[in-house]
Amino acid sequence: MRPAGAYLAAHDERIRAEINLTRPPLRVLHVESGHEWRLTRNQVGLLVDGLRRVPHVRQSVATLERSRLERATRDMGIPVIPLPWSVGADPRALRTLARHARRRWDVVHVHDTHALRLMTYLAALEGSGSRIVATRRTVSPTRSGWKWRRAHLVLAVSESARDALIAGGVERSRISVVPEGVDAEGLKSQDSQDSRLLREAAGAKPDHFLVASLAALGPDRDHATLIRAASLVVQKYPNARFAIFGDGPERGRLESLIDKLDLEGWVCLPGFVDGARSSLANIDLFVMPSFREELSTGCLEAMWAGVPVVMPASGDGRLRAEGIEPVRRGDQSSMAEAIGRFIEEPDLRAQASERASAYARAHGAEAMVEATLKAYEGVSRPSRWSP
Repeated sequence: MRPAGAYLAAHDERIRAEINLTRPPLRVLHVESGHEWRLTRNQVGLLVDGLRRVPHVRQSVATLERSRLERATRDMGIPVIPLPWSVGADPRALRTLARHARRRWDVVHVHDTHALRLMTYLAALEGSGSRIVATRRTVSPTRSGWKWRRAHLVLAVSESARDALIAGGVERSRISVVPEGVDAEGLKSQDSQDSRLLREAAGAKPDHFLVASLAALGPDRDHATLIRAASLVVQKYPNARFAIFGDGPERGRLESLIDKLDLEGWVCLPGFVDGARSSLANIDLFVMPSFREELSTGCLEAMWAGVPVVMPASGDGRLRAEGIEPVRRGDQSSMAEAIGRFIEEPDLRAQASERASAYARAHGAEAMVEATLKAYEGVSRPSRWSP
């Protein structure tokens, strides 16, 4: 994972002008387990890198020892608490985290479910004066909503993630929607590269139309509909190829479906490909296989590279103006028709590419950092500026 670089440099003067430097420091502890999808760690890195440019923020990061996030955070000059974490509630990680959590933090921001579990255990065992902020990135229903109800504030990355939390019993007033950010500087550094990494991993030849998805192979993703749509597409467009990049517990089931539909050679599961971001511009179409409308980090990064997106959503002109083609949820025919239109109509693809790039480049990580900081200030204010 690459730090976001100087993406807030242009905003430093405005930030400094707006911030009263006499206010007390905002002390933030980030906790990230390193056990969930890799894009989580990229988002944590973006946030930490952005917050280190805010004068009154003092932050530390507790994360998996010897992880990429640990190295990236040290490179930024941020204090790191390495955690010997092997399972979700590893007692060694619990003891280490307990020692450091006893310090007075204004906010403890837990970035995944494993981290939230540990902090709720600690709060129950020892009590805590810190305000717990949790990020919810998935749109699947919460299997144990009690953890999320224990957080003082939950940052949902999308409206769909917020709705899932509400269905799990979390009060709407304790949820803020903070979309994930695009690592603009990291993607800019890839602009001059012409890597064919993803096409090579998918076995796609130059004349193949490559449809790709980058998402964990988990139960909250509708990869099965994408595979069934692929079976319809290749019947009409035999030069189409589909690659679903990512790892997860659903791999076996998806492999069985590919075999059942006799799609070997047309659909592949290459796994997680390190450095994939350098090659996004070399795919032809990005599909977000979700059960709900979700403009994920993967979508935004593909759009930055000028790749149109097909995703389940309510169809309207707003989405098409952003380079997104909406399809009906769980409907392989609708998805196949949309993919077919992009294959048949190069002009449509070119227009969507231009719109997608413009939209993504207007949504860098700055907005995510500023919205998160605003959330911190709101949830910690009673304990920091009591009357």
